[in-house]
Amino acid sequence: MVAIANPRSFEYKTVKIGDLKVVDRKVETGRPVVDSILINDEPLNPTSRFWNSLYSRFSFGKSFFKYFSHEEVFNRISDVESNKSLRLCVERDGENNGRLMAVSNPAKPVVKYDDLMEQLESYDSQDVTYLNGIVQSTHSPRIGGNDFDIAGDQFSNQFLMDTPVDGYGRPNIYLSLLREVCSNGLVGFSRAFRSSLSLGSGDDNPQFAISRALEGFGNDEGFAALRQRFQAAARSWASVHEVESFHKKLLGLIVRNQFKSGSRFNDNASLEHPVIAKFNELTGDISQLYGIASVDALSSKRQKSLPARCTVYDLLNFTSELATHHLRNEGARTIQAAIGTLISNEFDLENSIDSFGEFKDFFVSRRVDGQVVESEVAV
Repeated sequence: MVAIANPRSFEYKTVKIGDLKVVDRKVETGRPVVDSILINDEPLNPTSRFWNSLYSRFSFGKSFFKYFSHEEVFNRISDVESNKSLRLCVERDGENNGRLMAVSNPAKPVVKYDDLMEQLESYDSQDVTYLNGIVQSTHSPRIGGNDFDIAGDQFSNQFLMDTPVDGYGRPNIYLSLLREVCSNGLVGFSRAFRSSLSLGSGDDNPQFAISRALEGFGNDEGFAALRQRFQAAARSWASVHEVESFHKKLLGLIVRNQFKSGSRFNDNASLEHPVIAKFNELTGDISQLYGIASVDALSSKRQKSLPARCTVYDLLNFTSELATHHLRNEGARTIQAAIGTLISNEFDLENSIDSFGEFKDFFVSRRVDGQVVESEVAV
């Protein structure tokens, strides 16, 4: 079976919403906060996927609990939907501690964790990870995975599959490119490069749908579109706005301690975090470059018209290397989602290198005593 760090097991139970007993506690604000939910007298920690799937199942929202207690809401739903059952997924760690994952319709098929692990092993899946109810695996297409060149680097086609094992949502496939020189995976985490699998209904075996996808997945048009976006990235200077967006995400990852313990970037003791120092080395120090105290002093419109000292392609390679080799699962998905959003839209300075082959060619600058006092986009 495919090995995943921190082994876990999953249970699937069918209950009614009236069987859910909320245990809450008071906080300083005076409002009760959910501490756990009792299922057959066992306290289980509810996750965000549990709540989101519960809201979806019964068509209500979090705001209901502002006016009514959890018990009142659950009892009222139970009175109206007395025949509506829930399939609960419980995740257990190696010490048998339980977390409530998603709820789903018992009449719909669910991909079970153990079955999926065996299936992924039989297809030689790569980089199999698990996070919050979803198993992520990387695959090479059987057809159309040939090497090709972008900006002097060798790439090959891949695709990434996100498979919920708690019953909430369908498996999604995202197109991906593998930069072979350092095994960086650049994933198109966006609707433009996503396709969903139908698992059927009733007693249909969802493993058949997954097998068909792994054996015959091909999307020549999608892969061609993804390659074109990366080719355009190599011809486009990264804007201050694009650079600052990733800069803020990296700061958030540092605060949330998302760098792996063995990574050379896992150093929270230094005054300047090493990943920020390396990032500034790539992009240039924006504040110093434009003689401003803070990037926030520039309007959003101005940030989008000013270049950093790197291309969008350089920015994508740097951040994808972090996601592939240095970040924990949650942080890696945050960065890959940002990459997907960036490549799905036109870059702020699309194809600007065709007009300004060197960074300094982009500007007409006037200096006084060695300081930039005016910097305007060349026309």
